[in-house]
Amino acid sequence: MKFVVRFRWLLLAFWIVVAAVLTWKAPNMENLVREKGQITVPDGYPSRLASEIKQHHTSEKEGSESFIVVFHDNKKLDSNQIENIHKTIQKIKSKEKELSVNSVTTHFDQEELKNQLVSKDGKTILAILDVELKNREISSVRDKLDNAIATPHVQTMMTGNGLINEDVVISSQKGLKKTELITVAFILIVLILVFRSVVAPIIPLITVSLTYLVSQSVVAFLVDKLNFPLSNFTQIFLVAVLFGIGTDYCILLLSRFKEELSKGNEVVPAIIATYKTAGKTVLFSGIAVMIGFASIGFASFKLYQSASAVAVGVVFLLLALLTVVPFFMATLRKVIFWPLKGNISHSESKLWGWAGNLAITRPIIALGIVAVITIPLLISYNGKLSFNSLDELGNDYESVKAFNIVSNGFGSGEIMPVTVVLENDESMKSKEYLGLIENVSGDLSKVDHIEKVRSATRPVGDVMKELYVRNQAGTISEGIGKGNKGIGDIKAGLNTAAKSLSKNEPKLKSATAGIGDLQTGTKSLQSGITDLQTALEQIEKGIRSGSTGAGELKTGIMEARKQAFALKAGVNELLTNYQKMQQGVQQLESNYKQITNGITSIQASLMNLNSHFTQLESKYNGLKEDGDYNAIKQTVQGTAQSLGVSAGALTELDKNLSAVNNGFQQANTGLSSILSGISQFANSFNSIITGLDQLEKGMSKAADGQSQVIQKLPDVSNGLGKIADGQQQLQKGFGSVGEQLSNLTNGLNQSTDGLGKIQSGLDDASDYLNKMSNDSNLQKSGVYIPDELLTNVDYQKALDTYISKDGKMTSFDLVLNQNPYSNQAMQTIDRINQALKTSLKGTKLENAHIGISGVTSMNHDLNKMSNSDYSRTVMFMLAGIGIILIILLRSLIMPIYLIISLLLTYYSSIAMTELVFVHMLGYSGISWAVPFFGFVILMALGIDYSIFLMDRFSEYRQLQVKEGILMAMKNMGTVIISAAIILAGTFAAMLPSGVMSLLQIATLVLSGLLFYAFIVLPLFVPVMVKALGKTNWWPFMGNK
Repeated sequence: MKFVVRFRWLLLAFWIVVAAVLTWKAPNMENLVREKGQITVPDGYPSRLASEIKQHHTSEKEGSESFIVVFHDNKKLDSNQIENIHKTIQKIKSKEKELSVNSVTTHFDQEELKNQLVSKDGKTILAILDVELKNREISSVRDKLDNAIATPHVQTMMTGNGLINEDVVISSQKGLKKTELITVAFILIVLILVFRSVVAPIIPLITVSLTYLVSQSVVAFLVDKLNFPLSNFTQIFLVAVLFGIGTDYCILLLSRFKEELSKGNEVVPAIIATYKTAGKTVLFSGIAVMIGFASIGFASFKLYQSASAVAVGVVFLLLALLTVVPFFMATLRKVIFWPLKGNISHSESKLWGWAGNLAITRPIIALGIVAVITIPLLISYNGKLSFNSLDELGNDYESVKAFNIVSNGFGSGEIMPVTVVLENDESMKSKEYLGLIENVSGDLSKVDHIEKVRSATRPVGDVMKELYVRNQAGTISEGIGKGNKGIGDIKAGLNTAAKSLSKNEPKLKSATAGIGDLQTGTKSLQSGITDLQTALEQIEKGIRSGSTGAGELKTGIMEARKQAFALKAGVNELLTNYQKMQQGVQQLESNYKQITNGITSIQASLMNLNSHFTQLESKYNGLKEDGDYNAIKQTVQGTAQSLGVSAGALTELDKNLSAVNNGFQQANTGLSSILSGISQFANSFNSIITGLDQLEKGMSKAADGQSQVIQKLPDVSNGLGKIADGQQQLQKGFGSVGEQLSNLTNGLNQSTDGLGKIQSGLDDASDYLNKMSNDSNLQKSGVYIPDELLTNVDYQKALDTYISKDGKMTSFDLVLNQNPYSNQAMQTIDRINQALKTSLKGTKLENAHIGISGVTSMNHDLNKMSNSDYSRTVMFMLAGIGIILIILLRSLIMPIYLIISLLLTYYSSIAMTELVFVHMLGYSGISWAVPFFGFVILMALGIDYSIFLMDRFSEYRQLQVKEGILMAMKNMGTVIISAAIILAGTFAAMLPSGVMSLLQIATLVLSGLLFYAFIVLPLFVPVMVKALGKTNWWPFMGNK
């Protein structure tokens, strides 16, 4: 110390020069925070793995960020506003390179994105910009884009995770400046009150300011050159901790220096005595703080590691306390305490004297006071944490405003989905893998709070029903239904033919009756001919008696012969037509027999399908219980039964046709007999004419005979009329038969078409079932990918979106119905992980690399990582502090209850913080980083006061334990209370920063320091000291 006093001017000059040079040359800390101080997840966590997989298989660039441009109005956007928005987007596209934009995604270019980028109420339109940030500051890119997106008559702003983080940086920097000013002002006021001097406060400010400038510059160089951990908290913690403990240490040193001067010592001996006592305390306290913050280096999270910069600052602070403070002590001497007049005296703390006396004399009451204050807080504490970055900022920031607009218009889960990526060692652009992808999509969609899953098989988030066997079975059922309809058409056609035959039955009977009349007419004709024969005999007698009118008789007889031959020709033609009709009916009967045989064959084929159904049921367990499959089976069996009924109907129809054929046979036989009789009748006229030639001379008598012949001829004419009428009726009846046969033909044609449909439908069903039976993934996933889908042009676009070009990576976008920053959303990540493990187990993707990205996944990783780091850091920190206390106090007992007192203080203060921010102010939880930083800071700073007190207690070992602890408390009470108030004040200076995590850390540390200085340390620790007595120094009692 004499060396320091002797070369104090040189040392001070060195400090000033070093601080100036480092400050001048050091990199800008604010820029470093933007470049290297953002929150990142270490390797091995799902969100980091997802990012690595994407960079490996896609064109996504490291350093790119998605900006969401929000076009909004309080009322529905009209056509002019929408046109202005379109023009703005076109302008951005035309200046992509200038604006550092890689791509622009809007519904103007991709209509299918309208539901995702245009709100249902029509008040908001979004555009997604992929922005290149590599080697660029986000603030500069943001400024250019702010100008480019400005749209007439539309509110325009941007949001996104990167922009929200940038606003957090801006808010932190503003908070830092406020903290610095408030801290300096507060320290000045407190030091003036403590020392009642205007000179003494300058010493801590100069000492700590030099330390801060040097420390910040050294940290900046370490960050720039060695990638030393850095975050938004680094500078603020440096300010708070260095100014806080630096002032505390200066108070301790100056108070002890004042105490030594009050004993009458000279300046240099007083300085030496000060540093032998208080200096040792400061050194061990500083080392304890340094170890506390250095232990953060064992954390794996860069954000936590960034607080280790405070350890660097503590090293320079200790150097400054050992070199700069002695300069002012030796140079200013008693002027330090100006304008204090008279003897310099060190006042004792009445408050701590009272508290120590109460703890020693009434330990139960002292512990009761501690319990009454701390236990209710500890009971109310439930450890609620929040990962909502939006809580870090107020609504004054554009990114938060825009995010809230998007959340209200779309749901925040739609804009910030959770993305699952799977990396496989072979291409997944195949039917089998698409089936697995759909299976995974289906399993993920069943997870609670997942509103929608977009994937290669669900491009817009909706299930493609045509991929599922249950729907394809419906298609098969539809085909069989069409076949069944064909059978129905056959039945209908046959029924129509049967009805037509039934309707024509009376006409056929009428025709038969006409034939009967024809037979009657023929008999009458025969009778007429007999009469004519008699008349001719009379004519013959008349001719023998005379020849008058023989020529005319001859002419009449020839005309009669002509009519007889005409009648013969008519009957012959009728016979010919009847024979043709008989042949047609015979052919129809033969065709129907063939149809009946065909239907019988089809029925047999359908019955054979039963064996295939049996094989399928044995091959796929549970198929018997599938409703769609059973419907197919029953339809096929029902079709076979229907065909059997149809075959029976055709057999019956064939019998009826045989009866019709027999009727035709009888009619033809009768007509043949009629034709034979008419032929004989017509031929007999030849003999008559020959006789008339001989009787030409006896025509007078023949004339009389001819008169009788003429009288008989009307009977012949009537008979022939009846034959004509019978022919007409026969023609009409059999004309109806012709129509019936036409209807029958149409019905048969319909039957043929229906059977064709049955055959086609059953062929398709059989082919589909064969393909399904050969699909190995079908039984598990229930999905069958048709070949046609893989060649569909529109579907290829979906594949390109969700499967990488090499096919080895596929992604799933999971839209949550929760705020992506909420704790509930983070719990959903656990369910997603479990669903993925279950879904992929036993498949070809079981060993695929899985990554989960998105804000929610990153926060989930942060939570998992922070818990791990928290536990590890707590162990290292407590071990380091314990070792320092053991070395300093030469005891194993005192470090134990001192650490217990600090833990009690920490949990009480964090419970108080939760009470204020969660239960009173309504936040969802304490910011996730607060417990870690709060523990480190409170433990590191709180141990200082323990060391202050217990080191002074060790100086009174020669006294009784009760007297020693009481003396230590009276002498150190003012120092500790002043130090606690100053340190609490420096953290209280963070409250106006506006950054939620800083507010909560400040509240935790502020309440913790006050708890410790006014409750735990003066009441709990003395009780433990008195209770343990001489055991306090165990096992080093022999060296006390």
